[in-house]
Amino acid sequence: MAERMRRILGGLAPGRRVVVASTRAEARNLLASLPYDLMLINMNLPSRDGVSLIQHACQAYPWIESVAMSAADDRELVDAAIAAGAVGYLLTEADDAELAFQLRSIERGGAPMDSRVARRLLGTIAASARPKGTVPVVASPPPQPRPQPQPPSGLLSPRELNVLRLIARGWSNRQIAESVFLSINTVEFHAKSIYRKLSVKSRTQAVHEATQHGLLN
Repeated sequence: MAERMRRILGGLAPGRRVVVASTRAEARNLLASLPYDLMLINMNLPSRDGVSLIQHACQAYPWIESVAMSAADDRELVDAAIAAGAVGYLLTEADDAELAFQLRSIERGGAPMDSRVARRLLGTIAASARPKGTVPVVASPPPQPRPQPQPPSGLLSPRELNVLRLIARGWSNRQIAESVFLSINTVEFHAKSIYRKLSVKSRTQAVHEATQHGLLN
């Protein structure tokens, strides 16, 4: 698999340095040696080494895009990778062309996500946004509205909420800019503000956190 991904990345970025690490310690040493842009992590490494490696990269090298991979859509592995800071999740059973297409989405500000993983995550978001039940009608006193959960670091503005909902649909920054008639720089500014207020570092984490706080209802 390592050699397969080296070949795919070599086709996507000819001339760029692509290295392979077989252990977490080796990976940390490589990360400290050169300014890498992208890291692919095998989530099936023993002792949750994949999770700790993603966390280390996010804290020490926040500019690196971390993309997790595994052989199957394991809910526990996916949730752990996203919570640790991964910006995408790929399944190794996909063919080379599909993996290359998904990785290329990073250039457009997208999140490389296997369609099966994305479909399950969307189902989770939809389930959390679905009304939990009906409120009985009473004459007096009238039912009081429930307070809406707020983000952990401040309230999002209406513009930021709009941008966040388009991000949740999988739209790129350029698509969002064209849709709401803003410059791409302004959309990127709003996206960074959303990440800061939600205390996250990626689109995937932002959607996950917003879902937890009921912001996509």
